[in-house]
Amino acid sequence: MHARPGTPKAARHTEEGAVAQLFDELRVLEVARNVSGPFAGKLFADYGADVLKVEPPSGDPSRHRGPFKDDIPNPETSALFLHLNTNKRSVTLDLEQEEGREIFRRLAEDADIVIEDFRPGQMDAWGIGYEVLSRDHPNLVMASITPFGQDGPWRDYKGSEITLQAMGGPLHVNGAPHREPIKSGGEVAHYHAGVATAFACIMARFRVEMGGVGDHIDQAVYEAQAGFRDRRTVYLTGASYTGFAAHRQAAGARVANGVRPALDGFVNIYAGGTKHFIPFLDVIERPDLKEHPDARKPLHEYSPAFATEVEAAWTSWLAGTPKQEAVELTQAIGLLGGAILATNDLLADPHYRGRGMWETIDHPVAGRAEYAGRQLILSETPRQQARHAPLLGAHNAEVYCNGLGYTREELGRLRAQGVI
Repeated sequence: MHARPGTPKAARHTEEGAVAQLFDELRVLEVARNVSGPFAGKLFADYGADVLKVEPPSGDPSRHRGPFKDDIPNPETSALFLHLNTNKRSVTLDLEQEEGREIFRRLAEDADIVIEDFRPGQMDAWGIGYEVLSRDHPNLVMASITPFGQDGPWRDYKGSEITLQAMGGPLHVNGAPHREPIKSGGEVAHYHAGVATAFACIMARFRVEMGGVGDHIDQAVYEAQAGFRDRRTVYLTGASYTGFAAHRQAAGARVANGVRPALDGFVNIYAGGTKHFIPFLDVIERPDLKEHPDARKPLHEYSPAFATEVEAAWTSWLAGTPKQEAVELTQAIGLLGGAILATNDLLADPHYRGRGMWETIDHPVAGRAEYAGRQLILSETPRQQARHAPLLGAHNAEVYCNGLGYTREELGRLRAQGVI
């Protein structure tokens, strides 16, 4: 990565006339699977980095996770893989074989960043760990993502999404108090670890660009959770000061606050006890409650009778009001809240449509579909049309023959021996 701070805007245009992207000339070698590492790689690839994804000959395991196009399992049509790997190139390589590891060493010589997610010590055991790769490449930044880190008593523990949310995040406060704790949907822990990893790589590369050396980043998914503002940090900090551990609350425990059913779905609006509570009573057509002695008190000072009446009035009004209308009316008086959008709602949402969030991508096997676009809008860096996720090993010839000098015959031998 050769660009320096202060580069004139005119220099940010390539010879072809396209606007240079944020990470142009940055070379990332991604030897990571499933979610965390590939998401970190995606954050680089979507903003212009040359991300070379190294997959085992059988492919990244996420290729075998649904949903699939037309519900037919196909390693080229996994929605998860298609999402996580836009704008990348793919080569296949068996790191279990010595020749495969030798090829990997050669690939790493040209990389600015390596992202890997094997168990602690595996890369070292293969002879392709940070110490070896950085010996003649001191500017290399390498990020190793594991459930619990490279050392410590839990380093060899395995960790799934639910165990990492349970051990590192606030799973213990999710759900109803009379039931078991509830996992947050999706891969929250692993996506967050991907964001944290990408940020750490950027910081390390910034130091290199300023004349320093590379670094080995030890990213534990568990620790990313414990240090994440929306996962566990608040609860841990509160407990350290007060000794009080947060517990799950019963549904509706906070009057006129939180998720409630509307006519056509759900909303999450915060009204009770706020400075906008009095006009809120007009919105829900209960102006008579403004005269109650508790109406201008903080939420925790409501009498049980008043709390019951407010909650009944609120839920009754919502039951006859469409969710978007409820949001518009309460936002108009300054209340915090929003509709809970189902997938179809999100796809049709005029706000997201108006801001160009969706991007149509053609894939040679999966076909034409809309993808969620980039997370950022940049004034000086208009986004380029995304490239589809690569077919398995699509760039083997380009990388191994054109880049490393293998002949077509040698490529055939590597394929026959299962090295690629």
